[in-house]
Amino acid sequence: MAITAILPTGCAVGGSPGTSPQTSTASTDSGIDGRILVNGNCPVIKDDSPCPDKPLSARLTVTRPNSDAPVTHVTSDSDGRFHLPLPPGRYVLHPSNLTGALHPAAAPIEVEVGSGVYTAVTVPFDSGIR
Repeated sequence: MAITAILPTGCAVGGSPGTSPQTSTASTDSGIDGRILVNGNCPVIKDDSPCPDKPLSARLTVTRPNSDAPVTHVTSDSDGRFHLPLPPGRYVLHPSNLTGALHPAAAPIEVEVGSGVYTAVTVPFDSGIR
């Protein structure tokens, strides 16, 4: 399940839509501002001992719906934040952890980017700990 939240702009690497993935930032007035979080890695969560989500540096590959062709990619910073300039339209964020391990893992998220705005998104990763 995707969680949407309003988050401040962070630092990250973006790319130009319509080109192969790259590491330069596109110049546009719309896109996605987001944060990647992993659940707290606590085996048992109790009311008196909360287990807050933690930021995660991870990679997002961006595609259009019904396409496997990458539009661009971004890697979140150590606080889990990313800033991704994109023209208005529908996109799918395909999250992957940087270690290549099975967990933490996250499902793809579909995002609508409006004209002249940055859509705020939180990408939730599951640690796999129950």
